[in-house]
Amino acid sequence: MEPAIRAEMTELLPRILRFARSLTRDAAAAEDLVQTAYIKAVERIDQYERGTRLDSWIFRIVQTSWIDEKRREQRRGIVISFEDAREITMPSHGHGGTDRMFLQKALGSLPEEQRAALTLVLFEGYTYREAGGILDIPHGTVMSRVARARTYLARLHDEDGTENDDEDIQRGSS
Repeated sequence: MEPAIRAEMTELLPRILRFARSLTRDAAAAEDLVQTAYIKAVERIDQYERGTRLDSWIFRIVQTSWIDEKRREQRRGIVISFEDAREITMPSHGHGGTDRMFLQKALGSLPEEQRAALTLVLFEGYTYREAGGILDIPHGTVMSRVARARTYLARLHDEDGTENDDEDIQRGSS
């Protein structure tokens, strides 16, 4: 592998890991996903088209690897308890009173497809069209997912911890 590509892949690692965490919602699983994606990228480096964005190519590999992993889990029939499922989809009280932790929990409660689109557009700075290319969906679908995610997050934030359907997520006081 060319040293320039190796250096760029190393430089991209924090961004790729952040995206993987947004998909998996688990630090260890995100690290495993990134490792899998980087192995695939190195093995398939000849498929990378010079002059195109390496970051988009690797984000796409991460997304595809995540989808493959979820499909494998479905075939294996992984079963989790109701309590574990509730923790995964709806974080519990006791976030420490910070808006940052509120945001982490609120983001974690978004559906996976909305979380991925939101992460690419808002945190990674991709255009809707670029994010659509990474996620292999039309850019209009990315726009819709980001809009729904923003609306949901704003609603949670504005409710300010009052009784509601999402009572397990409350905005912090700081």
